[in-house]
Amino acid sequence: MKPTIAFIGIGNMAGSIIGGLIASGYPAKKILGTSRTQAKRERFEQEYAMVTLADNREAVSKADVVVLCVKPAQMQEVISVFADLVRDDQVFISVAAGLELSALTRWLGKDVSVVRCMPNTPSQLGAGVSGLIANAHTSEDQKEWVSGVFESIGVSVWVEDESQMHAVTALSGSSPAYFFQFLEAMIKTGKEQGLSEETCRRLAANAMLGAARMATELEQPIDQLRKNITSPKGTTEQALLSFEASGIDNIVRTAMLACMDRSKEMAQLFSGNADS
Repeated sequence: MKPTIAFIGIGNMAGSIIGGLIASGYPAKKILGTSRTQAKRERFEQEYAMVTLADNREAVSKADVVVLCVKPAQMQEVISVFADLVRDDQVFISVAAGLELSALTRWLGKDVSVVRCMPNTPSQLGAGVSGLIANAHTSEDQKEWVSGVFESIGVSVWVEDESQMHAVTALSGSSPAYFFQFLEAMIKTGKEQGLSEETCRRLAANAMLGAARMATELEQPIDQLRKNITSPKGTTEQALLSFEASGIDNIVRTAMLACMDRSKEMAQLFSGNADS
């Protein structure tokens, strides 16, 4: 028997997960979504043939699994509306950045199963990466089920220590934006050499896609994949030497640490709210 899943808040990420679930064979009749906006409810009903509601309390009361897809700053207030309805047998999944398990559990008011997820935007295409961690009240069977949900929109990785979620944020949650900025710079330079933007985008983006496939599908170490392209005194070598001269490793490290620091600040901020 498939559990009923309620999505509290049906924005882009909820749509990605719902689309992945339905594409993988999950019955739409077992999926609920909530929004205060009628137009959004109608769009989701038409696109996914699912039931939508305006009332979060009604959705939670009908659900076995509740996916919390609201903004971090709104989460405590949203949960407070239905906290008295929380059941011991329910599973709660949060995709809100910076909200730690302790805060979510405290707001829910019961020692229920809570899973924290850090997805990323390629989930929209079924190519996402999701970092996951669960609280002590989550069983192995529940974790396996949650893995299946996020495998429907890409791949998922469990971490054992919640502090590692900051690194997950820097490695996969935010990193698509890094790659887009790198692509922007490549396209800009290609246009300076007389190529059209369309041609530059097609060349650079597909080269990045191909490199990503090699990194995920081939068993060779990443540094060996790089060396395979780099002939002595060749064109690629000159580009890589330029990167090294610019301190590329330190640039990337500094950026990722800045991302992690902000993630830690957000966690501290919302943890403080949980204590209030």
